[in-house]
Order: sequence, then C-alpha cells, then structure tokens
Amino acid sequence: MTPKSEEHLVDLIFKKLKTYKNKKIFLEKETLNKFILSIFKEI
Repeated sequence: MTPKSEEHLVDLIFKKLKTYKNKKIFLEKETLNKFILSIFKEI
C-alpha cells in the first residue's frame, strides 16, 4: 500500500467515525493514523 493510499484510507475512516452520532467519539487523526499503520505492519 502506498503512503498516499494509506493517508486516503485514514481520511475516510476518520471522517466516518467523526460523523457517527450515536456515541461521542474522541479521536485525533494522528492517533488513528499510527494505529492503522501498526495494523498494516503486523500483517
């Protein structure tokens, strides 16, 4: 996966989670990015 596609994936997930209305979600984009990259490294 290229860095640009990784960033796009992070953006999509971040936007989706931020618009989730049923629960209040405290999320920072940088934290989400680190988490997703760590998942890809383990695969």
